[in-house]
Amino acid sequence: MNITLEQSIQNADGRYLTDSELDTLHVYIKTYEARLKTYTLLQEKSGEYILLALQKLAKTDAQTVQQHKDKCIRDMDYVVRSIAIAILRDDEEGFRQELLLWMQNIMVALHKEQQSSRAYRMLQEVVTQEMPKECSDLVNHYLDEFTKALLAGVA
Repeated sequence: MNITLEQSIQNADGRYLTDSELDTLHVYIKTYEARLKTYTLLQEKSGEYILLALQKLAKTDAQTVQQHKDKCIRDMDYVVRSIAIAILRDDEEGFRQELLLWMQNIMVALHKEQQSSRAYRMLQEVVTQEMPKECSDLVNHYLDEFTKALLAGVA
């Protein structure tokens, strides 16, 4: 469940939720169908999307893809799964918390931010081409946030 909504419910402690707290629930319910559709598409096709993105990247950076393909696939799959869960939960804050931890422990330590950001930009292109607009907009919002954070070195 959405962290904000979850905290509101926990903090209610003997009272009813306020109108603004209920607004979060209304948005969560209203957008559920699109979020579930997006999650399902990522669950079914993320591997295909990642390979297409790496094929695009190989056109300009073949050596990097050849040397690091397995690690790229593993890392990109992790990010896409995190995005899928965040979309399903409608939980940007949870995504940021997970993203920050992962980036601090893995990506920044390896100093691969520039190469990785190019791969994620290619993934954004693939997502835009392959997914329905309502779904690609959701995914690309998170990919954009991830790429910006990656280049900044912090989430």
